[in-house]
Amino acid sequence: MGVSEILATIDHEIAQLQQARALLSGGTAHVAKRKVGRPRKIDAAVIPAAAKPAKKKKRNLSPEGRKRIAEAVKKRWAAQKGKAVAPKKAAAATRKAAAKPATKKRILSPEGRKRIAEAAKKRWEAQKAAAAS
Repeated sequence: MGVSEILATIDHEIAQLQQARALLSGGTAHVAKRKVGRPRKIDAAVIPAAAKPAKKKKRNLSPEGRKRIAEAVKKRWAAQKGKAVAPKKAAAATRKAAAKPATKKRILSPEGRKRIAEAAKKRWEAQKAAAAS
């Protein structure tokens, strides 16, 4: 332990004794203000574990309480879906029907493909001939 660590420990003990004296005498203790920022390494090492606040105990729900909450959530979702989903589906279906009639998907015949391929070859040959001259 270095000298600075020993001094820090003594200062900490003095502060604790002053607080204890103030509590016993009924007055208020002079508490040093904590500095802003991360505590120094020696200050953090000096503070005993008992002075740190204890973690709060985790609260648990009973199975009956959990079941009541689950039923209430399901009921709320069912009510919300019953009101909101039905009008949207009906409105969307009428919009689609009014927008365009149902048409069969068009398929290109083999002859049509052959004509398109020949036309593309002719265009490329014409472009190559133009670029060459």
